[in-house]
This record gives sequence, structure tokens and C-alpha cells, in this order.
Amino acid sequence: MVKTQLTPCKVPWMISPSIGAVTLTHTETDVRPECSVVLGGVGRTEKGEPDSRRIEIEFGMCYHTRTLPLDGGGVHRIYPVEPRYEGDVNEYLDWLQREWMTTGLCSSPGFYVATESAWLAALGERYEGTHHYVVVGRDGYVELIAERYRWQEWMWTTGSRDDLATLGPVVETGKGE
Repeated sequence: MVKTQLTPCKVPWMISPSIGAVTLTHTETDVRPECSVVLGGVGRTEKGEPDSRRIEIEFGMCYHTRTLPLDGGGVHRIYPVEPRYEGDVNEYLDWLQREWMTTGLCSSPGFYVATESAWLAALGERYEGTHHYVVVGRDGYVELIAERYRWQEWMWTTGSRDDLATLGPVVETGKGE
């Protein structure tokens, strides 16, 4: 039996542990399934200081989604994540910041892809070429079966997360499979 195993997606931000709200929009059209997840995130300035970001992840050819509550303990209570921090819990935040500044990527972004997936295995061969993604918020998480993703981020200093007019231009973008 296949067990689900996650690894962090390679992104330069993390889902904000204090804002943490994750909004899923999933629609099926006659052309293709469309899906996006919007969240409050944390990025890093050039000096390494944290800042607030609005992040939108669009999933290409997203066939399935499901949402579940998170009863404390983070993503590790749902699925195992590798690589995993093995050091002293009191040194975790210092380690996370050092890794982030060294690599430019967040080691624990709250956005993961399954290297092994029980859900995807249960769906069968029809979904070959797709991936099982997990987006973890403060109080719940979203799982998606999709072919790929791309993300955009905006600086978020005032106003509503969803008011793009006040956020200004996109400051960074990326994509992955």
C-alpha cells in the first residue's frame, strides 16, 4: 500500500503562520479545470527582514481538490515531510532563516508536493502525469491533483488581501511541476 510522503515546493515564501487563511477557487469549465489558491504569506527583503505578501497559486489542469480542517500540529501530523529538520526545537527559527537567506527558498513554506501519494495511486492510471499538492493554512489545508502550478506574489502592506488595486504590481513569479 502506497503511503503519502511530501517534500516542500521550491518557493521563496511561506504561508503566514499568523494570517494563514487559504482561499480555494475550483471550477470546471467546458475547456479545462481551473483552480487557484490565494493566501497571506511571508517573504524576505534583500536585507533578510520578513514582509507580508499576497500569494496566488494557479494550478494547471487541476482535476480534484479536497479541504480538511487542521487540528493543530502542522503538516507533519497529516503526512511525513522530507527533508525534515532534526535539530533542537529552540534553534528551528534561526535555522529556517539561515537556510532561507542562503538558498533563497523557504525550507518550510506550507506548500508541498507528494513524492508518493496514496490519493493519486487510488485514482489510477487516468491521472498519470499529475501531482498531488498540499497547501497548509493555520486552521485547515487544501489538497489538489493537478499537472502543474504557477504562482505570483504582491507586497501587502495595507488593505484587504484580495484588493489587488491597493497591492500594486506583481513583485515575483514562479512555476513548477
